[in-house]
Amino acid sequence: MARTTTVLLVGGSGHWAGRENHAPALLDMKRSGWPVRTAVICDPRDPEKRARDEDMTPLRELLRVDTPDWLNPDGLSRSELEAVLDRAHATHRFSLVIIACSPVHHYVYLAWAISRGVSVLCDKPLLATEGAAYNPSAAQSITGGYTELENALARARASRPCHVAMPLRRRANDVYRSIASDITEMQRAYGQGITSMQMIKNGGLFRHPEEYLFGDAHGYRSGVGALSFSSYHYIDLLSWYLELAPGEAVAMRVTNPYLRRVGEFLRTRQATTLADLIDGRGPNPIPDLPSEVVAAEADFVFHLELLGENGQKVGLVTYACHSNTYSHRSVGLQEFDQTDQQPFREKGRMSQFSLDINQGSLQHIGVFKNDVVGEDYQIRVQRRRNPVLTDVSYVDEIFHNAHAGSSVTPQDVLRAMVRLASGDAAPAQVADRIAFFEDQRLSHRLFGAFYELIAASAGGDLACSRESGPAERFVELRR
Repeated sequence: MARTTTVLLVGGSGHWAGRENHAPALLDMKRSGWPVRTAVICDPRDPEKRARDEDMTPLRELLRVDTPDWLNPDGLSRSELEAVLDRAHATHRFSLVIIACSPVHHYVYLAWAISRGVSVLCDKPLLATEGAAYNPSAAQSITGGYTELENALARARASRPCHVAMPLRRRANDVYRSIASDITEMQRAYGQGITSMQMIKNGGLFRHPEEYLFGDAHGYRSGVGALSFSSYHYIDLLSWYLELAPGEAVAMRVTNPYLRRVGEFLRTRQATTLADLIDGRGPNPIPDLPSEVVAAEADFVFHLELLGENGQKVGLVTYACHSNTYSHRSVGLQEFDQTDQQPFREKGRMSQFSLDINQGSLQHIGVFKNDVVGEDYQIRVQRRRNPVLTDVSYVDEIFHNAHAGSSVTPQDVLRAMVRLASGDAAPAQVADRIAFFEDQRLSHRLFGAFYELIAASAGGDLACSRESGPAERFVELRR
């Protein structure tokens, strides 16, 4: 039996960690006999109180069986936090750090763990920075932070194994991997890469204006918005497919033709129509919100022009995110929202998207999803190949319960990381579905470039310095 895996769970009082993924996976490993213990929960919210006040049965059970210490990082400077973590590490000797807090705090915990040679499982996005939606320096530090962590990880691995990964559902999911296989096959057989790819993502997360001040890991008070929420999943999906089938493309010219910030959205009728209906009290004035909330990104479109060796255009990738689309929400502002007890899915969040992929004239793949978050998901995939390539040129397939029903889930990835951190091997079925740090180079570079373009357009009455910069970024596709 491998040695005990001792876990530091950062953000363990949140819904994703305490109810939906991390705590259940850790408890399952304990029930199966694997020696794992959550020694410390680091979160400004008291985990005992969260477990009592909410439907957080897995967190409550984890607290009962592991009796972890509670570390409250609120108000600590970086050096103070590192000192506290060092003392906890000296006591417990952490094998694995699981990071599930606000993305703007990921870097501090990642840097601390990597520099001490401790393996990490970090939720998406890998790192974001406060004020990145309007502060060009903050936006630029996203890419710089990745490079710093990359160098630190190389130093750590010189003396001992150190694994850093993200539980990215789509990298592990059967549906998306089947698409990856089709794309790769066309690249290898005919050298035909992706020539056009369009992703339209609709969030449906309806917020009353006051609720832009609320939220746990994905609040807007840090000066970042929808791009730091679920967008990283789709950026990574596009990056993954492009790396599998680049064709002639060697670089991308990235532009931001459309951007709507929270303040701009709140000046439209769209911001209040549903609120008027579900509150039943008629139009209400928009409250004054802090400048960092007003400046955060709500809706956006990015174009990635695919460029060949000589700068010729060989294709186009488009990512469009509309946060405020159809919503399933039917309840008004709740009193307990103000104490962050209302999980995001109760605010009407939808999981809607369409993805259209073409590999020249040889292959087309269409992917469609339209579900309420929290329900069983269905994903429809339509595949067409030119008849000269196959006897079956069209396939229409619906994957039922597509997320939870996948042969590998985020909980499987977490359990595999526990094994890796213990010095054991990951299960063969999971090993090649883990999104490791080094797999995120292109994804994170695009994520950073997107924020650089968003920040470059900030100005007017926003609380930031206006920077006149180029409205484009160039990103190398091939490593």
